[in-house]
Amino acid sequence: MLDTRLCTFLTLCQTRSFTKTAEKLHITQPAVSHHIKYLENYYQTKLYTYDNRKFHLTPTGSTLYQFVASMHSDSERIKEQLLLLSSSAKELHLGAEQSAGESFLPYLIIAFMEKHPDYRIRIVSENYDVLSRMLKEGELDFFLMDGIVSKTEHRYYELCSTSTICVCSPGHPLANKKVTIDEIYNNTLILGADKTPSRKRLETIFRDNQISTMRFANRIEISNSLTIVKQLLLQNIGISFLYKSGVARELKNGSLQQIYIQDYYEFHSYNLISMHNSYFHAGQTDFIKFCQDFLKQWEADI
Repeated sequence: MLDTRLCTFLTLCQTRSFTKTAEKLHITQPAVSHHIKYLENYYQTKLYTYDNRKFHLTPTGSTLYQFVASMHSDSERIKEQLLLLSSSAKELHLGAEQSAGESFLPYLIIAFMEKHPDYRIRIVSENYDVLSRMLKEGELDFFLMDGIVSKTEHRYYELCSTSTICVCSPGHPLANKKVTIDEIYNNTLILGADKTPSRKRLETIFRDNQISTMRFANRIEISNSLTIVKQLLLQNIGISFLYKSGVARELKNGSLQQIYIQDYYEFHSYNLISMHNSYFHAGQTDFIKFCQDFLKQWEADI
């Protein structure tokens, strides 16, 4: 449980408004000002400034915010852990971005439950902003994401490395062949809908490899559904660029094939994200180690 004044500071950092903070906490605005002034006197530093009427944390204010956010998250999780100590139940609250949720996560959870059948696991599949907020509010122990985050706010554990590859049906004329970029344009490209996370990542990959979506003969855009993309590929409707980890099983059993593009390169890593300076109980530490070991083997298999 956080000190009331620290709770006020945490809310102010989130709302960036004294008025909104007072409304959210159901206290007066002078009370908010008094709490913040107390903290500035106690820590002997200025915690915020205004620039063009916009609220900004000072460097020391930002540092305090990171610690208070971590303390708040741990406070919520410790409350749950203390309640669980009186029973044999064990819980893990895990978040995952869509790419992880639709690739290796189901297999990881199955393997973990086979080894630890006494655990209760809650899984949330959302975008980074929602998962980050839930982590800060103590609703998650960790979340899985593709890429890294600011080390000042989060701590991350690299789990495995993989790549985004071009895939198609075994019946496609380019299946399992090495081709130039120009040779893939005369195809229907199946990709994520505009402004979705998968589409944004793909556009970055295309830009780095000088690939233009506009040059493809046709495009089918799908909003965040790997299952539909795979079904279209299996029916030889077109080609797609997908995480290798997301189609590992299909590549292994031959239901999908890779198209090898000359001079094409893309590489990324999956990471397990936690709050910086966060308290870990034994079960969480075991889960981190399990994830690293499982995905090391997963990476070798694909």
